Amino acid sequence: MTRGGLPLVPVGIPPWVQMPSYEGGCLGAVLPAAALACGLDLPGPSGTAWRGAPTGSHSAVCVVLADGLGETQLAQRAGHARFLTRYSRQVLRSGFPSTTVASLASLGTGLAPGETGLAGYSLRDPGSRRRTTLIGWESATPPQVWQPHTTYFERLARAGRPVAFIGETRFRESPLTAASLRGSDFAPAASPEERVSQAAGAASRGGVVYLYWGDIDKAGHSYGWRSQQWEHAVEELDQSMKRLRSQLPDSAALWLTADHGMVDADPGGVIDVAAAPALAEGVDLVAGEARALHVYGPDPVRIASRWREAIGSTGWVLTRREAIGFGLFGGRVDERVEPMLGDVVVAAAGRTTIVDSRSATRASLAMIGQHGSLTRDEMDVPFIDVLPEH
Repeated sequence: MTRGGLPLVPVGIPPWVQMPSYEGGCLGAVLPAAALACGLDLPGPSGTAWRGAPTGSHSAVCVVLADGLGETQLAQRAGHARFLTRYSRQVLRSGFPSTTVASLASLGTGLAPGETGLAGYSLRDPGSRRRTTLIGWESATPPQVWQPHTTYFERLARAGRPVAFIGETRFRESPLTAASLRGSDFAPAASPEERVSQAAGAASRGGVVYLYWGDIDKAGHSYGWRSQQWEHAVEELDQSMKRLRSQLPDSAALWLTADHGMVDADPGGVIDVAAAPALAEGVDLVAGEARALHVYGPDPVRIASRWREAIGSTGWVLTRREAIGFGLFGGRVDERVEPMLGDVVVAAAGRTTIVDSRSATRASLAMIGQHGSLTRDEMDVPFIDVLPEH
């Protein structure tokens, strides 16, 4: 069988790929479980229950999201997290791409990227047809329109439960907060000590407390997750969680999870679209991130064919239709979201990164730690129920 003169080759799942999870034990199940622990049944959209969810009734649940703390990295650097690793932990799996924008949206709404539209660091804006960064939010589309689904914070607030968000001041009115985490009472906190104090104070009032911890991800991007800087950031988190647990009443739960893991990019494994005619041909725009690309062009079948031949086993190349069929963005992709996704979607293997130096920022090109793809190192994240010490 052919299409457009090109043979249609059946696409299989490479052995290194860990398929994303949007049911059962996944990031989208965490806030529904927290609400239930506080006595409020707010079922998630998932068709499969999270069988390993913590049980019990609590006066408050403090959910800490440690950006960039993957399960693989935590297991290999357990000596730098002696407090946290004394507790048993579950492994949750992120969605695709394994990146902060997508994961925070799934955490906040319980929905997959195919419904939230937050499916990467950057995407093509269907309105302007330009590449738009979803953290800086370069789109003219308001975040509440881009992502219109109700968040769990909004549902909790409507049910009369206190809900707090502890984070850096710049997150208070950020577009990403408005899209993914709207509905909470925001409390700014910069230093680790302020975060612990604010979280403990909010938990004393009951309800759900969300604490974002970004230092590990920053260290990983700048220095790699095998660096001393990364290890120091993990140690700081570990000691801060020990202090927070000691300041919480026994009736409050403390849960720690993460949005994604990380790989240290291979400096010799960088593929530049701008320098590879076979990759650049027929491509209008490259978005996403260096480990998970959204590629836009008028002939996806030809683009995918050229990319498969050019990059071989260093990545998994799918047309949008194939990616949707494999469920990479969830079991459902909203009609409004489909044109946001790449006409071709690429997940990088190993430690490979794929960039377009014509549009990539200097900072992104310099990053050592990277994430976004479908490897276990990037997809698997820990979930720890930090119990009171007696």
